[in-house]
Amino acid sequence: MKLTYLGTAAAEGWPGVFCNCGSCQAARALGGKNIRTRSQAIVDGELLLDLPCDTYLHALREGLDLSAVRWLLVTHSHTDHFYPAELVLRGGCYGLDMTSAALDIYCNEAVEAYFYRAARQELEPDIEKNLHFHRARPFEAFQAGPYRVTPLPARHMETEQALIYLIEKAGKSLLYAHDTGRLLPEVLDYLAGRQLDLISLDCTSGRRENGASDGHMGLPDAVWVRQRLLGSGAADGHTRFVLNHFSHNGGLLHKQLEEQAAVWQMVPSYDGMQVIL
Repeated sequence: MKLTYLGTAAAEGWPGVFCNCGSCQAARALGGKNIRTRSQAIVDGELLLDLPCDTYLHALREGLDLSAVRWLLVTHSHTDHFYPAELVLRGGCYGLDMTSAALDIYCNEAVEAYFYRAARQELEPDIEKNLHFHRARPFEAFQAGPYRVTPLPARHMETEQALIYLIEKAGKSLLYAHDTGRLLPEVLDYLAGRQLDLISLDCTSGRRENGASDGHMGLPDAVWVRQRLLGSGAADGHTRFVLNHFSHNGGLLHKQLEEQAAVWQMVPSYDGMQVIL
């Protein structure tokens, strides 16, 4: 599997779309890996993780054929992870000669309901017929082409069950864990002994520790999760730990993140980063 991090920021992007704080001004001045768009990733060019408003930019920057995406996994209905308006353009006169007419969308019920609330006015029948929504439920694995996908409950919000995803293919496995606070006990138990190849962890809060009750993590919380996954056999010496989903409020620019994460054998992601499993 090849995982590409298309975007690595929290909801406001970094620099924040309307922000002039010191962290955002520094990111604008430094550029490069400090410029972060809303979080999104893709596996093998065909399995997409989330659909933020920056999806079109990601496709242009990385040279992606978005019509070749066959499966979409959505973590939750926050607009930095699901932007319904994009899908009303997937076909008809807007999308000609698409590589794949059909798109299977796996999500919770809130995501599907949000799509129809937001898109109904512009959604054309010949486009809607190719959008296939499937209910993703915690701990109920499903097959998406060559990928075995297991949704797991995130610690993120009270109004709906946000999800993280375990993705397996050809003997390789990755855990994509955004947006979530410290992994729930039942998730840690489920992952025990699996020896995952890649674990991608939320690090929205940068240097700050959020503890067990918050819906995001900082670096100290990611370290807490890493230690427990290593202790349970969910990870071992070959497992790669990657941090993702950064907010300017966390205060650590990319170089600072690299230095502090390296102490714990973790690396921060950046827009366009690729990992081969």
